Amino acid sequence: MIVNSVQKQPMLMKSTEAAGRLGVSKATLYRWTKAGKIECVQVEVNSIYFTQDALDDFIQRNRKNFSPRNVA
Repeated sequence: MIVNSVQKQPMLMKSTEAAGRLGVSKATLYRWTKAGKIECVQVEVNSIYFTQDALDDFIQRNRKNFSPRNVA
């Protein structure tokens, strides 16, 4: 993880960490990235990173309201 020394907060996280935070596999995360569903930063050919803001935006866009059924 790359850390911003001024704010002491992570700026970029590796795909393994991002997938873990979202609760999905790396393969799913790569598929979403390729489909343009989640924003990433590609540093090298085989290196992609994610920001917490990108994860938060993805979650917000894909959030579904839950309404429990009446159980009597």
